[in-house]
Amino acid sequence: MRTVALGEVVDFYSGGTPSKRESKFWDGDVPWFSAKHMKSLRLAESDNHVTDEVFRETSLRKIPAGTVVLVVRGMILAHTVPVATLDVDAAINQDLKALLPREDIDPSYLSAVLRAQHEAILKQVGTAAHGTKKLESRVLENIRIPLPAPSEQRRIAGILDQADAVRVKRRQVLGHLDVLTQSIFHDMFGVVGGERWDTAFFNEIVRHIDSGASPKCETRAAENGEWGVLKLGAVTYGVFRQEENKAYLDEIGSMAANEVTSGDVLMTRKNTRDLVGAVAIADETRPRLLLPDLIFRLHLDRSRVNPWYFQALMMNPRKRHMVRDLASGSAASMPNISKARLSKLPIELPPLDLQREFAARVKQINAQRAVVQRALDADNGLFASLQARAFRGEL
Repeated sequence: MRTVALGEVVDFYSGGTPSKRESKFWDGDVPWFSAKHMKSLRLAESDNHVTDEVFRETSLRKIPAGTVVLVVRGMILAHTVPVATLDVDAAINQDLKALLPREDIDPSYLSAVLRAQHEAILKQVGTAAHGTKKLESRVLENIRIPLPAPSEQRRIAGILDQADAVRVKRRQVLGHLDVLTQSIFHDMFGVVGGERWDTAFFNEIVRHIDSGASPKCETRAAENGEWGVLKLGAVTYGVFRQEENKAYLDEIGSMAANEVTSGDVLMTRKNTRDLVGAVAIADETRPRLLLPDLIFRLHLDRSRVNPWYFQALMMNPRKRHMVRDLASGSAASMPNISKARLSKLPIELPPLDLQREFAARVKQINAQRAVVQRALDADNGLFASLQARAFRGEL
């Protein structure tokens, strides 16, 4: 199968941000996308829109529907290189690049082949002088991709799209279960920040906070029997993911005290502003996983607060907003939450029996989640196999 450098078959276009002082540029009909919108494989709607005036009076271009875009600047590149396809004509900001084909390249195929090389691309992410992550144009230009005939591209894309549709449905089920948890929380406890329940300060119900260490690790995950250090992704989304770790092969020594155990309540102390302060419970964990210095372990006063209630409270959108406001530092340097700032965060405390009732219902939901997650893991394995075969010309 023919392979080419990406720069041979596409042109790269970086967007921009029109002046906020010019009202005539904003609140139009054309979606304007930035890195924060890159949360799905297809982009159709944005909370920001520009007018056609901006395309006449500035250098910003309207990108046609069907164009593949990816993030090239921002702290999200510390762990992910998001790729998406525009479903509508749109504008993009300077943190994204559009890939404008010079040859007949199927957008779904191009998107799939870039996602298939995600790990290799991620390893080439650099750091700008002011601390944010960046993906240089020269790196993108030199990425080599297989490029079969257009008809074969469409066939491969069709097969991968069908396989991916199954994964999308599984992820939607997981999303519905997350919504159900918060819905039950709202029904039982009402609006966070109301006056319905007694409150205590964070440092009154968190008896102690452990901080881990982040030694030099391998880039791969730890195998059975090896020590591993958790990555932020193990906690970031409110569900403990023990597979999000990096192998640590040196002597353990005093770091053994940082081993994560089942039932630990973990909180990210440093992340992007949207994700900092996330809380997850290590409900099930393999041995020999260590706490990094970017994640706190919280020792709760369990005579006053149930861990599962506490986790749901801390992941409630209203409480998340309060936690984000405690973070210090610029977005470029990854905001950080200190123990001192956390100490005076108000924590609502319903009766413990009610908290335990909520926890029992959450555990039922989590049992369903585990079944769906195992099916999704199997789907991911199948999809990875299909990708590898597709781009070796074996489908």
